[in-house]
Amino acid sequence: MVQTDWTVLLLGGSSGVGKTTVAEQIGRHLGISWLQLDDFRLALQWGLASLLPEHHIEALNFFNDPTVWQSAPEHLCKGLITMGESMVPSLEIVVNNHVDTAAPTVIEGDGILPSLFAQPSFQRHRTTGRVRAVFLVEPEEERIFANIIERQRGTQNQSEAELRTEARTKWLYGQWLTKEAQQYDLPVLPPRPWSTLFERLLSAFAL
Repeated sequence: MVQTDWTVLLLGGSSGVGKTTVAEQIGRHLGISWLQLDDFRLALQWGLASLLPEHHIEALNFFNDPTVWQSAPEHLCKGLITMGESMVPSLEIVVNNHVDTAAPTVIEGDGILPSLFAQPSFQRHRTTGRVRAVFLVEPEEERIFANIIERQRGTQNQSEAELRTEARTKWLYGQWLTKEAQQYDLPVLPPRPWSTLFERLLSAFAL
């Protein structure tokens, strides 16, 4: 395992910007684990729902409605933010455990929010350098739309209008993430060119 001066690296950003791929690459490069925030969400959504407050359950299930992409992009963007906020307690527990046990890991997910660093434990870990974060944001809405078409992940029953709404939603979310990241002085990187993303992240964190 390659030694690093941090314990947890968080990779945030909308789906489709390469977070999963590059998290795996970093994990393999350093010889450490990588985790998907979606796994936490699914565990909460389907395994522990009875233990959660009602508003958290609603946030986690927001995008399960098959007609969800018929809503306004601004409303859907707020849904992404609320879903991320509902993940804060579980993510905080996992991050704290990795820091306390000195077990390095990379965690990626579109529900990772810059405001995590308003939590006392995250503030402490950031001061010590044990937790780092970077957000991958695609600045062009048309590129996001093209990515959705190319990935074809769960889009079989969506109309072009719904796919356009999804792209607009993710673009709005990326713009929001950028502004939030700036408030917490957290780095934002464009995912393209994808061929150099891994190297750019290695350079950014001196890995």
